[in-house]
Amino acid sequence: MYNLFNFLKQQPEEFMNKIQLGEFKLGSPKTSGNINILYPQASYLHHFLEPYEDLISKLIIELTDLAEENTSSNYLLDIIRKSSQADFVFILQNITQNSWVVKSQSNLSDILDQDAYAANLKSTILQITSIESVFNSAHYGIYKIHESTKGVSKAFVIIPSRSQAPHEVMIVCGLPPDSYLLENIYSQILVSFYQAVQRLSLQPELVEAAIIDDLKKNFGFVSASLYDRRLKLFCDRLKAMIVYFEPVLHLDPEYLFISGWEALARNPESLVAPLDLFEAAELWGSRFTMKLDCHFLMVATTSYRQARKSKQRRPEDIVPLSVNVYPASLMQKEYFETVREILKDKIIAPKNLVLEISEKTELPKLDEGAYLNSPMAVFKNKLLEYVHQLKIRFAIDDFGVGYASVSRLAGLSPSYVKIDRDILHHPPSDVIIRFVHELVGANNLNPSNVIVEGVDETTPITLHRLKEIGVSYIQGHIVGKPEPEIYRLTQEKAEYLKSLILFPKN
Repeated sequence: MYNLFNFLKQQPEEFMNKIQLGEFKLGSPKTSGNINILYPQASYLHHFLEPYEDLISKLIIELTDLAEENTSSNYLLDIIRKSSQADFVFILQNITQNSWVVKSQSNLSDILDQDAYAANLKSTILQITSIESVFNSAHYGIYKIHESTKGVSKAFVIIPSRSQAPHEVMIVCGLPPDSYLLENIYSQILVSFYQAVQRLSLQPELVEAAIIDDLKKNFGFVSASLYDRRLKLFCDRLKAMIVYFEPVLHLDPEYLFISGWEALARNPESLVAPLDLFEAAELWGSRFTMKLDCHFLMVATTSYRQARKSKQRRPEDIVPLSVNVYPASLMQKEYFETVREILKDKIIAPKNLVLEISEKTELPKLDEGAYLNSPMAVFKNKLLEYVHQLKIRFAIDDFGVGYASVSRLAGLSPSYVKIDRDILHHPPSDVIIRFVHELVGANNLNPSNVIVEGVDETTPITLHRLKEIGVSYIQGHIVGKPEPEIYRLTQEKAEYLKSLILFPKN
């Protein structure tokens, strides 16, 4: 390998006398999630998306300012026209082969030369608008420069829709011929914006997040400022979420009771799981998952302490709370310290906290930037730190999907294993459940238990059969739906569940 010092030795003596180089030692960057924050003297190289940040800001500002005035597609096209400083924008829809009709259009620019457009629009635009030329998988759109009779050059951009048939194209008219917008990125931003508004209605923050997410998916990396903006949008939305609790039932007709609760994130508006947050966390990586896991752990345990005040007054009445966590978060000092602080402040007792490790994501392969030779061994050692120092327990969640494996299950030796609900709908589910039950039962480190998730009235396998094959715990709507408060089983509900356990379904 060519050596720096060999190169320097070949330089003139006068040059070498001016510098004295010894052993090099690079400064260590301060890390924060996925981005290395360099020392003040250094700057990041410029990113190709930086010029488009202004366009995204304009789109969102226009959407925010005008959202209450109109919700039609014409309104969206007018936002695109203003933000792009174009003459006008319209949507063409394909009816038959190379036959198009105008579906919607924006208002016209105040400085538009309408006569010139009227005379030349069809010849300059529609002649090149064919399915073959526009819907080319190698490109995100096409453009044409047209010079009017007055000698003014304008660019016409034709952008294909990503939606299903019938084919649609967006045509942006009147951009400067030297505009920086004549790139694939412009097409992607406009399509993301247009479709996100239609999907998410008038929610500017969610639309902006969707645009940045699409850029991440398409290009792999975004500029530092877009990354920071996406993180802020993520944290703002995260803070708005609330917690519901779903019961875990001890499956014994002679001793039937709620043995624990799982904390579930809920959107306060729809009361459903905020899937967009989970998808964003997995898309953007460890800094996002860390923010999600630390915040949710704090909110879940605090909400649980508040919810149990009227139901679990005596310490012996308090049952464990399960909180989900990504494997990558467990490797980070920040999450460990968050758990420690929660326990120190007595928000929850160590014996009552169970962290559920999702099997839908792989174990971390990096630790402080270095690749791990044995990710399983390193991860298990980290879990043992939690167990020995903080006295909490772990569960493997979603077993049977994603990265779940027998070796991973046996290697981590969890206190609980939660079988994913999808297993219940794939025969022979009872054989799989029995196998998992016997496997964790043979664990010599912890008294493992199997919890079967997603059990409801439509589940093919009965409570009677689950009890027969040795399952001691179930979770699902058959026991109770997630609620903002914790509760006890009513006498009527308890009798109903007992009958399902004792007798096979006819």
